Amino acid sequence: MTLKRTLNTVVAACAAVTALLVWQVVGWGTLSRFDVSAAGTARRLKPNRDLFEVTVMLGLRGIILTVCLPLLAWRSWRDRSWEAIGGFLLVLLFETGLVGVLKVAVGRSFPYQGDMVLEAGFLAFPSGHAGNVVALWGFCAWYYSRRRPRLRPLLWTLVVLFTATVGVSSWLIRTHWPTDLFAGYALGALALVTVASAIRAVEISRPANERPARATLP
Repeated sequence: MTLKRTLNTVVAACAAVTALLVWQVVGWGTLSRFDVSAAGTARRLKPNRDLFEVTVMLGLRGIILTVCLPLLAWRSWRDRSWEAIGGFLLVLLFETGLVGVLKVAVGRSFPYQGDMVLEAGFLAFPSGHAGNVVALWGFCAWYYSRRRPRLRPLLWTLVVLFTATVGVSSWLIRTHWPTDLFAGYALGALALVTVASAIRAVEISRPANERPARATLP
């Protein structure tokens, strides 16, 4: 599958999933009723909030930036290239913009009205933590696994583990409805694949642009 076709397929799939979730949330569809049932289950389980309020922070933007920015800045300096740090910042801006626009447009309340979310208002859908964990940790895994293919299974396993941890933690402490998390995952994947594809396209076009022009006779 070509780069362009892969990008189109992923973008279309993520957009379709997000559109379906918006429709279900706004129209109070079957998935919204599933959200209520899932929140009730989490309440009955009575999880250890102190534990899961820590694990959900794997999707916190500040923590991810603290870890990833120095690593990618160092990589950019070593490579004498903008791709590592520039690509990461592009993913961050793209994902944050997509999530922010939908949060304001949908205006959904949070399932748990505790101290953690009272000041956030009606900005539950989609989950920013879910978007961050896919887009930002995912970009780091993608970029470093290109340089060190042997690390690819480990890095992507960590991304999957972080993604699952954020989702389960957020569900159990009821900081988000499940559909908030699914929408965040979809938008994070969309941002990641779009920026990664753009970087690959630049790399592919670069050798052609760097070829010396052939001399032509007058």
